[in-house]
Amino acid sequence: MLIDLKKLLAFVLSVMIICSCAACSSGKKDNEDNGGFEKIDVSKLPAKLDLRDLDGMNYVTPVKTQLFGDCWAMAMAAAAESSYLYANDMGVDAGKENKQVDFSEKYISWYVFHGMTREDVKVGRVRASQIGEGFDPSEAEKETPVISAIFGGAFVGNVNLFGAGFGPVDESLTVKGEKPYAYDDMWSGEWTLPQNAEYRCADSDAILRNVIKLPSPAQHDKDGAYSFDQEGMDAIKYELNKGHAVTIGVYSSHVGFGGKSRHVYYEGEDSVDHAVAIIGYDDDYPKERFTRKDTGGDTVKNITPPENGAFIIKNSWGLSGDPDDDGYLWLSYYDQSIKTPLSYSFDNSKKAAHTARNIDQYDLLMTQWYATVDREDEFRMANVFDAEEDESLFQIAYMTTQPKTEVSYEIYKGIDDGDPASGELLEKGECRHTYPGYYTVDLADEYKLRKGDKYAVVLTMKHTAGEEAVYSEVFPYSTQIADGIKTRAVVNKGESYLWEKGSWTDLSRMIDTHIDIAFEQIGNEIGKKERELPIKLDSKDTFVVDNYPIKAILAESK
Repeated sequence: MLIDLKKLLAFVLSVMIICSCAACSSGKKDNEDNGGFEKIDVSKLPAKLDLRDLDGMNYVTPVKTQLFGDCWAMAMAAAAESSYLYANDMGVDAGKENKQVDFSEKYISWYVFHGMTREDVKVGRVRASQIGEGFDPSEAEKETPVISAIFGGAFVGNVNLFGAGFGPVDESLTVKGEKPYAYDDMWSGEWTLPQNAEYRCADSDAILRNVIKLPSPAQHDKDGAYSFDQEGMDAIKYELNKGHAVTIGVYSSHVGFGGKSRHVYYEGEDSVDHAVAIIGYDDDYPKERFTRKDTGGDTVKNITPPENGAFIIKNSWGLSGDPDDDGYLWLSYYDQSIKTPLSYSFDNSKKAAHTARNIDQYDLLMTQWYATVDREDEFRMANVFDAEEDESLFQIAYMTTQPKTEVSYEIYKGIDDGDPASGELLEKGECRHTYPGYYTVDLADEYKLRKGDKYAVVLTMKHTAGEEAVYSEVFPYSTQIADGIKTRAVVNKGESYLWEKGSWTDLSRMIDTHIDIAFEQIGNEIGKKERELPIKLDSKDTFVVDNYPIKAILAESK
């Protein structure tokens, strides 16, 4: 048995996730010289790009002002807005403000930190079997009612929020004649949202497609030594050229960040404490512009990057009133604090086969982490669902956690109890994912399901670890992230199954073993950084494990 103890992307203070892109056998296969995985052709990338002026069109919304510790929601909403505008051909003339969409940061931060209640249950969206799953900040809210906005968030929760069909929601949306999702002053009013299906399952035509976890240009070895990663820089630029804005975590508590110079370059080992969105780049941006003078007029040491080149980042600190402050900053390619670049893509809602969708799913924990178990022998994971109404299955979605992952999927209908791979095989296929992450797969056909039909989505994941190919099991887990914020996962019998050595085992019978795995992985990887993270590592009692992150996406039958 091989247990993968690789770094688990543990950025809880402001950034953390695992995400992906895909090429599937039902579509066109490219890059066969790269094993079927997508390979970036750097020679075709332009030397500069700005989503505020891409072919004369602006796909970036106005700069906002965060109210407290919700930069993570700000950055995610900013990237989602630009990616959505681009996907839906909603640019405006460059130089004009694009206010056609305004995704609610309040919606994001509130529902990430508030789990499922009985009132949240809605056919096709939230199953009654998952009541109680997620975070419960009620104790913390007695002292600090706006804890969900103050507490540093994790991008992974946001992605699972959107992937679960919760948002992004526009702030202009009305419910009962009011605009509950507006991002207003949390201190002047009741900064809350109801925990029920009418508000959580709000209408939105923003359909999340993929979230790609890209390699970072700033790499650090186990001793903290920095090295520049060209692949990371190229990957970010490649995604921007596809109209996908990118969120990153950075270190902002230094004089250069947000200063009058508008130029950011940090050389050091401090932790990520802020999140921003990348909306452009310039390979030739002069490194000398990052140089600063101290009060005595001398050049500050270690403040000039080694080479030219910078990203354009959209910040969330509003405008200072300085005539040179437009809310955007230049971030050197060589900034040593850049962490966890995430690229967001959306479907064109006008061209989508279905905009009103049901999602069969059990992973509603809004977790920070996904554990990976690697074995030489074949693993298969499966989620079993019963159709809650007459509907058509047309997509599946899932998470991967390793680069260059091959996924084989099978879909069965009319299965026997305890055997997800029985009954009628509706479809099977293969996908290759260059980077880890969340993504959606279009099925070759739409499959009619009658209310009560029992069906299963079965996945086999495989990637290369060292010199050998290994099979992977991936499952979400979480732990107590702060005093007064509880977390609960709900895994019932008959929902998720693991196949190994020729037989299926119900995941509900394996929870203790999986908690042991999750506890060992996170302890080995971030034990010496425990003081920096708002988690409890003193006991496995604070750990919970959720169902497999496998979703079935359906359209209501007409």
